Amino acid sequence: MKRALLLVALAALPASAQQVQVSLTPNEPTVGDRVEAVVALQVDPATLTAEPRFPVWGRTWGEADILATSEPRRTAEPDGSVVYRQRLTLAAFHPGKVALPPMAIAVPLRSRTVQASTPAGLALSLRSVLPKNAKDLKPKAPKPPVPLPIGDAFWWTLAGLLAACLALGLLILRQNRRVGEVEAPRPDLAPFPELAAALDRLAAEPSAVRLHTGLSLAFRHYLARALGFGAEERTTTEIQRGLLAGRLPAPLVRQSVDLLRACDLVKFARQEVDPERSRERLDSARRIGTEIDERTRPAPASDLLEAAG
Repeated sequence: MKRALLLVALAALPASAQQVQVSLTPNEPTVGDRVEAVVALQVDPATLTAEPRFPVWGRTWGEADILATSEPRRTAEPDGSVVYRQRLTLAAFHPGKVALPPMAIAVPLRSRTVQASTPAGLALSLRSVLPKNAKDLKPKAPKPPVPLPIGDAFWWTLAGLLAACLALGLLILRQNRRVGEVEAPRPDLAPFPELAAALDRLAAEPSAVRLHTGLSLAFRHYLARALGFGAEERTTTEIQRGLLAGRLPAPLVRQSVDLLRACDLVKFARQEVDPERSRERLDSARRIGTEIDERTRPAPASDLLEAAG
């Protein structure tokens, strides 16, 4: 139900009876309800020189919040007058009277521009959301919890998650098995067979730098395993001291050191070496390794028995 307010006759206007009217819907809103306010100006179009200028609304109208506004719209009436209507959406948040102070609408007439205001005393009458006897209200006794049924969606979701976890576990297990198969340690070769295998691989290397680098690493690794000292972490000079302190004869030590120094010249000084010379150094490493292997190989048990007898 709409609340129609009194029409305000503008005494300063001519007898054509320009009028302002405001209607509020709903009639008895409660606190926080949205209220539609329609501001209507009725005027004789023959007296106008331009369109009326409605207020520039801010965020509030008095104590009421303005939630939305529309542009004024013009409607022709049967009596020949026109009505300009603007709609606003209001809301207020305390019970009782919420005043809507007069707002001016500029009406440009032929003689002058006059101000037509919304009715004085205009207000929203807001009811509390609580009933009148709210002071006597008592909270209802709490009800026991009601068990909710578990729907099919829950079981389908649980089954899907379990299936996904199972598939992921199988995938991880399969990958771990593959990694284990690839990285399964192979039986270690004896020092000299390992050196010989490395020299065989290096024989097909076309780059002299990579060949001599690999030769140096393989030979150092062989010395470390065969003689039991850290040849891989030492310089060539330190290896020479270690070999001289061992049980190898001086000529064999000199040959080993010469081979390592030749590799150093190619690795670090980028000395040019032809393929024939590279093959000779691979053969030298194999020959030296064979001799060291013979000298460091444990004696057969029969020889030990004969020596003991």
